[in-house]
Amino acid sequence: MVSQSSTPFQRDAVVLVHGLGAKRLVMARMYWSLRKHFAEVINWGYPSLWSPLQRHGRELATLFRRLGEGGSYDRVHLVTHSMGGIIGRLALAEFVPPQFGRFVMIAPPNRGSHVASRLAPYLGRICPPLAQLADHEASYVCTLPPPQVAELGIIAASIDFLVRQPSTRLGCEHDHIVLRGLHSSLLWQRETAEQVHHFLVHGQFDHATTLS
Repeated sequence: MVSQSSTPFQRDAVVLVHGLGAKRLVMARMYWSLRKHFAEVINWGYPSLWSPLQRHGRELATLFRRLGEGGSYDRVHLVTHSMGGIIGRLALAEFVPPQFGRFVMIAPPNRGSHVASRLAPYLGRICPPLAQLADHEASYVCTLPPPQVAELGIIAASIDFLVRQPSTRLGCEHDHIVLRGLHSSLLWQRETAEQVHHFLVHGQFDHATTLS
């Protein structure tokens, strides 16, 4: 149900999407932080290890279709972590809600992951996303078209052993920042939640307190 609070985003929804090998629990800090400001926050989960990225993209697109119907929300925003950003890109390539708002990616492997490249020859058959997330130019993720959204913000970790900072970039992002932390620890830091909220509200990050 849409909140009747007096905030200017009382009729906005936010969808959260976790990354590879994770559960919805990893987005809990973000969920509790954002639900104070928005009508609804949906912590969307999916079995990330065993199916190709396309399947998850289609399932997330189904959720977008449901949220886009009926006029329940003024805007629908998307916040993702790691591989969740690629799932979000695939979903938006299939369906963009007419009231889609802003998209924040946290530590996304937009240009692939060197770790995925190393593991794919050994584990790619049982974990298809590893091969798809390789960081060579011909990999699946590296050949995806950029997302067609107006306002995209990307957060990178200062120390990330899974996704290098240059690999988080797309070139079409509206804003990009680097926060102190590791690939996964970003999700548990108050600063990350504050920066996500700032972008969803203002369309840009607060660079006064960041590394970039």
